Amino acid sequence: NRPSPSQRGFDMEEIRVITKGADLLKIGPKTFKDFITPFVKERAQLSILKAPTLAQELAWLKMQAAGLDKNQQFFVLLFINSKLAGNCDIRRKEPQAQSSNVHFGLAVSKPYRGMGWGEKLLRIAIAEAKKRFKPHRMWIEYCEGNAPARRLYQKVGFVEFARLDEYVDYFGQWRDSVLMQYKPARKTNSSRKR
Repeated sequence: NRPSPSQRGFDMEEIRVITKGADLLKIGPKTFKDFITPFVKERAQLSILKAPTLAQELAWLKMQAAGLDKNQQFFVLLFINSKLAGNCDIRRKEPQAQSSNVHFGLAVSKPYRGMGWGEKLLRIAIAEAKKRFKPHRMWIEYCEGNAPARRLYQKVGFVEFARLDEYVDYFGQWRDSVLMQYKPARKTNSSRKR
């Protein structure tokens, strides 16, 4: 049995649910740039292949803040020792006909992977999405070859429902994008403890 994230004895652990643009902007572009740059260096399987400049990160941050203020998205952020260590972003799809569907994105810094943080962020995000958006469908995707992401998403209750063949250019190698829908196992009367 692994200890839970809060039992590991880090100096400071904090999970914040960010729903207002001003709160996101207060965190600042440098914090997000410092978070994403190591993913690029390790060639993590995210949708970003080049480290952003501070100006690019500020533009991205302003765009995300506008989405927050329109109630189109929110963030669940993990800070360890006051440093951003995990990000789960949750957004309703556009256009309006698809706005009842919610998409998740998840990233956890390398030193904190395999410790339960991704699962914790994702479970908080799912619960918040249900309250805030009352979604018809919830989905997440990963780049084929990212087995840890697949295992985590399955553990939380996502099941594969589609593949976009050779959809992602991963440093010159085409990989499938695997789409997973949230369908947690339902408890039946016979599986409940009596």
